[in-house]
Amino acid sequence: MRRRLLHGLAGAALIIGTGVPARAQAPAYPDRPIRLVIPYAPGGGTDATVRVLAGPMGEVLGQPFVIENRTGGAGTIGAAIVAQARPDGYTLLADPSAHALNHVLVRNLPFAYERDFAPIARMSVMPLIMVVSANEGASDLPRFIAWARGQGGRVTWASAGVGTASHLSGFLFVQQAGIESTHAPYRGGSQGAQAVLTGDTQFNFATAPSAVGLVQGRQLRALAVSSTSRMAALPDVPTVAEAALPGFELVEWIGLWAPSGTPPAILERVQDAAARTLARPDIQARLATLGMEAAFLPHVEFARFLADQRALLARVAADAGLRPE
Repeated sequence: MRRRLLHGLAGAALIIGTGVPARAQAPAYPDRPIRLVIPYAPGGGTDATVRVLAGPMGEVLGQPFVIENRTGGAGTIGAAIVAQARPDGYTLLADPSAHALNHVLVRNLPFAYERDFAPIARMSVMPLIMVVSANEGASDLPRFIAWARGQGGRVTWASAGVGTASHLSGFLFVQQAGIESTHAPYRGGSQGAQAVLTGDTQFNFATAPSAVGLVQGRQLRALAVSSTSRMAALPDVPTVAEAALPGFELVEWIGLWAPSGTPPAILERVQDAAARTLARPDIQARLATLGMEAAFLPHVEFARFLADQRALLARVAADAGLRPE
């Protein structure tokens, strides 16, 4: 009996001494490529921005991002794929500001944006540019507001389409400025800017790619930008808040999410890769060519920003009479 006991203890000591663990340790994250879902078509603003960032972030992490464009449902089809994925850090979502509004605009979602996603980081913002005709008599925003208030409802403004940031910022502007007006939705940012250029509408909150060239070419006049700080591409153009309407802000932005339940250590790893990438001057310069500005927020601050954005966008959408479709 004593001999069997000693033999068993010796066997146990051999296992411990050889360093064989009782439980296999998980490999360090990441140990394989990461699937990055973009819920919009290739070539758009979100896609172009994310592709600028994905390569350098993959270099920081030591594994590449494999980008997958899954379009449809106003961005909800691609989002659903990530919401239902395993929370292991190998399926992530890059989504624009529609992420904070689609729960208001889209019926019967198979997931909940607030419940089913873990924020990782905000990566960039794109201010919208309030443009008017180059022949517009009002030379600044206060004078334009005064003129528009006196038009008795004959002011028409363009947007890039119903429910877009261009629409919501335009609506918020006329609401806060007290302007009686008519909204004219177009099919995209370029068409909205062209409607001002041709005189079909009086103003538009345009995306930078659709407006900066026209402003610099003196075909359109920029009266203000929709962010809380001025744009690097148009440093002489004031913000709406500083020119006329304190507190005004509504911008496009792009963030990164994982499925809920993803371990905090993984969120931190990806967040760190985003921070290091966005701090690079060459990356900031490349984003600027797209009208984007590096605007990193870590996941805790990004979560607070999201809560504020959901409240703001839901209120503006309700005031604008938008209903789920």
